[in-house]
Amino acid sequence: MKTREEKNKKIQDEIIREERNKKARKIFKITGTIGAIILLILCYGIFIGAKYITVSEHKITSSKLPESFHGTKIVQISDLLYNSVNENDLKNLKKKINELNPDIIVFTGNLIRKDYVLTKEDIKILEKFFLELEAKIKKYAVIGEFDDDSFYVIMENGNFKVLSNQEEIIYNKDTTPIKIIGIDTNKISLNSQEDDYYSICILNNPDKISDITKKINCNVALAGDTRGGEIRIPFTEEGIFDNHKHHKSFEKINDTKLYVSNGIGNSMNIRLFNQPSINFFRITKY
Repeated sequence: MKTREEKNKKIQDEIIREERNKKARKIFKITGTIGAIILLILCYGIFIGAKYITVSEHKITSSKLPESFHGTKIVQISDLLYNSVNENDLKNLKKKINELNPDIIVFTGNLIRKDYVLTKEDIKILEKFFLELEAKIKKYAVIGEFDDDSFYVIMENGNFKVLSNQEEIIYNKDTTPIKIIGIDTNKISLNSQEDDYYSICILNNPDKISDITKKINCNVALAGDTRGGEIRIPFTEEGIFDNHKHHKSFEKINDTKLYVSNGIGNSMNIRLFNQPSINFFRITKY
């Protein structure tokens, strides 16, 4: 026959065991919830965050703009990183861009993913995509960090003019033009300009902007390359894996308005707190 002390000890052991089981179940429940949240975030980043393309709209006002260019619409595409986007993604992107009815389209480099080698079929797909983009005035491009010689072929067949440290004067129903200046940020070579035309500079790497504006006038500069860091700290423009000095969507660098695109593609198959996007600018005189 068990003594009272033995019975009490047994009851205490059962209570301790039950408390331990409760703690284990609680830890399992918390761990499972955290795991499920992480899984949902990853699924969102891969299947939605990296694929759902937004339009980032900006209004740029300058009294220097010629009257004939008041209301000009510019679409900027950047960092396709082909192979992270596919043919179907490009069809959706083309539809979104053409619906904006732009006057000018600019592509600011990084056509293909780093180390990816385009096939003949890839080249046909990309040429078709760029060719079917509709601009009332013209389409321009600058080469990016990851691009090879196929970039020039694709752009030419897509009816884009590649500007490599070059400028083009554009007239629009008037005698006063504006300038589009394309800078190859892999090898910058620029001559100082003395005219006073309203200038839009397009470039890949935004961190080169200070070197550029020491030599030429840029009223507006459109850049890419950063992809917004791909994974951002929530509610900020700080990319976890980005080391660019100029990574914010807009900065004023002396007299230059610098806009940096989030881009379309990605290098890690995921985007978090940072949607892929195209920039849509309305340039007005007042």
